Amino acid sequence: MKQINLSDCLIGRFYFKKTHNGNLIGEFSNNRINIISSESADAHTENDSDDFIGTYNTTWQQDGEPFFAKLNISYRQNTSQRIYKLEWIDRNGNLIFVGEGFVFENNLIGDYRDFIII
Repeated sequence: MKQINLSDCLIGRFYFKKTHNGNLIGEFSNNRINIISSESADAHTENDSDDFIGTYNTTWQQDGEPFFAKLNISYRQNTSQRIYKLEWIDRNGNLIFVGEGFVFENNLIGDYRDFIII
């Protein structure tokens, strides 16, 4: 197995819960912080179904600094629509985080990172 220097990589975990209005609320942590922080995402596209598919405007803070990004959630290919693919994109159009998740008890639970596995 190939080793990666984790001090150079951001690896985190999250959960999102969908509100009655289609927005997301949740929490996250990662290997660069020692606390669990909140994240919220306003639905950019209407989605009346119970799934999490769509585009969201998301906000969170880390070390007291606010962050904003577009969050795209889709189904990961070849997974029978059970595993989600997440992409956080900054205001300049740069992909800043990628992640995957699945639903458990109406929560989207998953991981995210600042690198792509090939």
